This record gives sequence, structure tokens and C-alpha cells, in this order.
Amino acid sequence: METPVNNPMEAPLVSVILPFLNGGPAFEPALRSMLQQTYTNWELLLCDDGSRDGSLELAQSLHDPRVIVWSDGKTKGLAARLNECIGRARGTVIARMDADDISYPDRLRQQVAYLVAHPEVDVVGCCMLICGEDGSPIGKRSAPAEHEGSVRTPALGFGLAHPTWMARAAWYRRNLYDPTALRFEDIELLYRALPGSRFANLTEALYGYREMRGGLQKRFKTRLGRIRYLAARRQEFGTGLFVRAAIAESVKVLLDAGLTAVSGRYEWLRLREAELTPAELVEWRRVCASLESAAPMASEIREGAAA
Repeated sequence: METPVNNPMEAPLVSVILPFLNGGPAFEPALRSMLQQTYTNWELLLCDDGSRDGSLELAQSLHDPRVIVWSDGKTKGLAARLNECIGRARGTVIARMDADDISYPDRLRQQVAYLVAHPEVDVVGCCMLICGEDGSPIGKRSAPAEHEGSVRTPALGFGLAHPTWMARAAWYRRNLYDPTALRFEDIELLYRALPGSRFANLTEALYGYREMRGGLQKRFKTRLGRIRYLAARRQEFGTGLFVRAAIAESVKVLLDAGLTAVSGRYEWLRLREAELTPAELVEWRRVCASLESAAPMASEIREGAAA
């Protein structure tokens, strides 16, 4: 679907919100992937959450007037920083992006085109290519195209991957993140927003999601936090949802622990995710090659930080 980008009424300003904390080696390709978007009417809001690894200096080295960087030196957490970015966003649509992932070059254009063509939809995501820490492809995480599919089993989560969201700014401002919902701020927001919202997904992989080998402790905290949050709000969300979510998260904790013990996380992901087609593999390699061939960004800053 082509977007007539020369028409300002159909080429809205996209505010890409990207809080970061110690982005590490993956931060530079993440930034490059946004600079290489085929859709050019965007602003990139880079909010530092207290980095100490040179990520802030790298962000500040970007010489593009569409890039806005700020830092107060504090660590407030992802939800608080996302709300801060939403407050500063000037666009009529707001897109998410994580600091260690990759947006395909055509991601913004295709998502904008969908929202233009479907005024009834509030948030559109997309399928994701799952890769390892080194960028090696693992599989494809599919997502339901229609709203009904994405909200079919809310106790288990939603079929709308958080880092792929592109939402109308008015929707986002009605549905800010809850900073107390640590590490599951997206799920909590969708629970609240669900009654008056419509979701969708593009079925093409337009986002590269980096899965880390470790992270068991973080995932455990996420699952435990979600159970506690829903328990405290059983009257609001319903006891049935709490019970089903608690059972599902408990099973996931045991599975995570077992896979980590045998170093089998990537093997499990290869079994769980959909197999990539030859065309999807070629496209991923092309995207990665274009990022690797780009001129280095502020290498002297990274070397200084490492020293």
C-alpha cells in the first residue's frame, strides 16, 4: 500500500518515542534503522534514563534536526519516560521503538498507510523477526491482523507487540502508562484501554526483536509483578482474569527456569516461533547489511566511554 507522502494531510508527523538506559552495542544499529526509514516525516525523541555507558553521548552526536535528545541524569523507569516522551511528542501519531531492536526501512511508511486507510483503528503493530543477541535470525513472531484476534485471550496477553506500536497521539494521551506497573506497563495499559479501543497488525515482519540469552531474573520480576498488580486490582479487572493470568505466569516462570538451566532458550524459541521463509531471511540480511555498511556514528565517543 503506497502512502502519498507529498500530501501533508496523508503524511502525518510521526513521533518515534525511544527511552534508553545503557543501550550497549545494539543501540547504534537501532538508531541507524530509524535514520534509514523510507518515510521521512518523523521526529525521534531520545530520552535518556540515566545511562553510564556512552549511550547519551552517542545519541547527542546525531546531526539530524529531527532527532531530539534530553537527559536529567536520573533513572525513573520505562513507563515514566514513555509518558514524558508522549508529553513532548508533536506528531499526530506516535510510534514505539526499543533501544536494542531494529525497525525495517519501510516500517513507518507501511504503518502510517494503514492508519490513514483505517480511521477506526487506534493502534497498529506488526509481526516481528526474532533474532539472537548477535542478530542471527531465529524465527518470526506472527500477530493477528484483526482486533478480535489480538484481544482473544487477555489473561495470556495481547497479540500486539509493544515495541511495534504505532498509535494515534490522541489515543496515547488518553491512555498513559502506569509507572507502578513495572515491566508490564504495556499489558496494563491495554487492559485499561481495551473497552474503547481498536487494534490491528500488519502481517509482514517489519521489526527485528532482539532476544537475550539471559534475563531470567528480569522475566521473573515481570511475571511476579503482573500477578501482584492484577491481584491488587481484582475488582477492577475481575477475579477470573487474575486467576487465569496467575496460572499462566506461574507456568512461564517454571519454563523459563528450566530453559535457562539447560541453556535452551534459543532452541525453544526456534521451536515456538514460525519458520522464516527464504524471502524473509534475504530481507533480514539485506536490512542488517545496510546498517553495517553505514558510516560509524561517533566511534570516538564509544571508545572513550569504554576506557
